[in-house]
Amino acid sequence: MKQKVVKYTSELFGQEVTLIVDESLNKLKGKVLAPKKLEAANKALKKLKNKGQFA
Repeated sequence: MKQKVVKYTSELFGQEVTLIVDESLNKLKGKVLAPKKLEAANKALKKLKNKGQFA
């Protein structure tokens, strides 16, 4: 697991801030999973709504 450490000093509080970024998360950048999952969830929800109305 590669991690990138970024340190900077906050101008507002004058404290040193350390950020650790996991480089393996950058691999997810090009993938579009959310719209497909949202579409499947909407279809399932539509079926549940229709079942409840006519039952």
